[in-house]
Amino acid sequence: MRGRCRNSVICGRSGVGRAAGVWVVTGAVLLAGAAFWWPQPARAAAGRGAGVRLAVGPTVQRHLMGLYAAYRHIPVISIAPESAQVLAARQGNGTAWAMVRWQPSARAGQTAAAGFQDGAGTGIFTRRRGGAWTVAGLGEQPSGCAVRIPQAVRRLWHLPGCRALEGLAVPRLRSMAGGGVTGAVVKVALAQVGVADNPPVTSFSRPDCNPYTTLVGNPLGASGRHCKTSSNGSYFHGVQDVGELWCADFTKWVWRQAGVTGLRALTPAAASFYTWGTKHGEYISFGGTPKAGDAVVLYPPATKAPNGSYADHVGIVTAVHADGTVNLVNGDFLGPSNIAVRYVAHAHLSAWASRVEGSKGEKWALVSPRP
Repeated sequence: MRGRCRNSVICGRSGVGRAAGVWVVTGAVLLAGAAFWWPQPARAAAGRGAGVRLAVGPTVQRHLMGLYAAYRHIPVISIAPESAQVLAARQGNGTAWAMVRWQPSARAGQTAAAGFQDGAGTGIFTRRRGGAWTVAGLGEQPSGCAVRIPQAVRRLWHLPGCRALEGLAVPRLRSMAGGGVTGAVVKVALAQVGVADNPPVTSFSRPDCNPYTTLVGNPLGASGRHCKTSSNGSYFHGVQDVGELWCADFTKWVWRQAGVTGLRALTPAAASFYTWGTKHGEYISFGGTPKAGDAVVLYPPATKAPNGSYADHVGIVTAVHADGTVNLVNGDFLGPSNIAVRYVAHAHLSAWASRVEGSKGEKWALVSPRP
């Protein structure tokens, strides 16, 4: 951890008989360098709310993983411990925070693996001075916005402000982004913006009740308990919502409504879009040139190549601009009062992906719809 002294002379571990002058130099060095080498949780300008980075060792990580599994009601064996990405900090008042992002293990079934996407694979933990670690909530998308993480800690972790990522109102379209399937995907996707969970929730800790899982056939058998019904004009009416993380269900439904066929390979897992694309002859790699109608699939930074095993999220490109930015529509995104379909304009894909997932270096791949 930063601040741990590594020099045996400066730290006072010199052998007997060293010249006394060394200690004079040592004292000067310590005074001059203390501000650099040692965390300062109580700087006058920052006050008690200031934060410093905190090291979290393997033992604590295992403990946090157990807390996360219990909170999510999933077996620990469904979590890949080696996938942990850890951020931790301590406030000036002694309260500690940790955000740990996991991926599903090879032993996790399809249902369990899909339950890690859309930010639910991230646990946020807190511990008061002298207390025990507790679960504060899940990561969600945008990352960390369902939990009131102190601003000093958010800054240390380079998490974005939540208001900037809640989504925008859809502008009135002057022209369609091409005809055929592409234009239909854009039209259908934009028409869904604002469709939200029913009843409203602001955390995946409660049932993520949505209509799109029902509309695509609900292959994982998600429950409608505690869920209500949803309508959206001419697109659907009185649909019984069910609880499931639904970015992939939403994207699949939009493609199907737009006339894309042969979607049997698509499941509630975002990574299934890679499987579908390769089966339809697409060569899929990280990056690329986006086109309106494309599905953009987000992968954790450590992922070596796009795959059909696990991805963090999938959304839809609705426009591409001359400067390389894109407009996006995403299902299952957190907002100030509910989880909903949300619209983002002029996003740089790499920066946007890292911001919403709360992990620098988030990767993305494109899958194009085919009629």
